[in-house]
Amino acid sequence: MNAVSGLLTTAQPVLASSGSLDKTKPGLVAFLIVLALGVALWALLKNMGKQLGRANAHFEAEDAALAAQAAASATVVTAEAVAEVPKQQGAAQAAEKAKDASKDAAGE
Repeated sequence: MNAVSGLLTTAQPVLASSGSLDKTKPGLVAFLIVLALGVALWALLKNMGKQLGRANAHFEAEDAALAAQAAASATVVTAEAVAEVPKQQGAAQAAEKAKDASKDAAGE
């Protein structure tokens, strides 16, 4: 006979004699189970807070390193470098090219 069946067999005469579940009371075992779940939840939340603190410190250090690297490798943008960048098309020019492409596709 294991512990669970032992608990169930002692509860059967109480239920059989009273015929109602209203007269039964939660026992010590139920209280201990709820207490253990509460302690486990508390421990998990405490550990999660510690892990998130470590992750936050890690990401802050990584961001600081990236910012230092970007500041060290920053260059001054010259007029020649800006002139080499191709100009973007306006919305009207893009619409005209789309019309031409659709006419070519329809004509073929």
